[in-house]
Amino acid sequence: MPRINLLDPKTCTLVGLVINIALAIFKLLAGIFGLSYAMVADAIHSFSDCFATGVVYVGLRIGEKPPDEGHPYGHANAETIAAFVVALIILATGVFVGVSAVQLIAHKDFETPATIALAAAAVSIVVKEGLFRYTLKVGERSNSPAVIANAWDHRSDAYSSMAALAGILGARLGFQYLDPIAGLVVSALIIKMSLTILRPNIGILMDEKPESALLDKIRGATLGIAGVEAIDSIRVHQRGSTFTIDIEVAVDGGLSVKQGHQIAAEVRNRLLREIEHVQDVMVHVNPYQLNQLR
Repeated sequence: MPRINLLDPKTCTLVGLVINIALAIFKLLAGIFGLSYAMVADAIHSFSDCFATGVVYVGLRIGEKPPDEGHPYGHANAETIAAFVVALIILATGVFVGVSAVQLIAHKDFETPATIALAAAAVSIVVKEGLFRYTLKVGERSNSPAVIANAWDHRSDAYSSMAALAGILGARLGFQYLDPIAGLVVSALIIKMSLTILRPNIGILMDEKPESALLDKIRGATLGIAGVEAIDSIRVHQRGSTFTIDIEVAVDGGLSVKQGHQIAAEVRNRLLREIEHVQDVMVHVNPYQLNQLR
């Protein structure tokens, strides 16, 4: 029987999907029979998590396909698109939950939640926080924007369950209006989380400049190679979980074409070896000018 690798992004995503489905059903039943809108809103969020997790899994499967004639740089950006879709799903869920909560407050349709709703909120907080930590670890280890987005989706569910717990507890103590208000807080938390996820993934799709720490690491590794006099430019393109580096280095103009090619090959090999998640490196060699700055 093949060994299951729990640190594999696809396995992690499937684990999250199974747990989300079970938790969403449990919370929905607890909200309905426990007379808690906050818990029903939380359940709706969990059902959106199920769909979002499915999107992430599909994105991972497409993203791992090798380059082909129509996609010479591979399919890795499918992960980024999946993360973007997840953020939009979370945003739509937050708006729906918020509108529903406002309607309940406007109509003063208040109920006193039962104990089962309180228990469901507590269980959800523990389970979703654990799922967040596990998924984030896998996402950061694989540098997958889709898995990282999915992790924060789990964290947003844990936050919404905390708000639901507070609202349900308040309603059981005699402040029934706190339950739909908690649903409104859940909505705000969900919307905030969606915007947090959207920002970095828009940056990837727009080929935004990467963090300076990555550029410094590339610069340090390249300037440590014998024959490299200076770096004229560095461009880094992120595609899903991987990077493509396009770098121009300056070498002694008196070197032969063969010698310049050897230096370029050493630059490429070192960057592929020392910089994490680099898929390809393109090196262009220029003649060194004395007035250039390193």
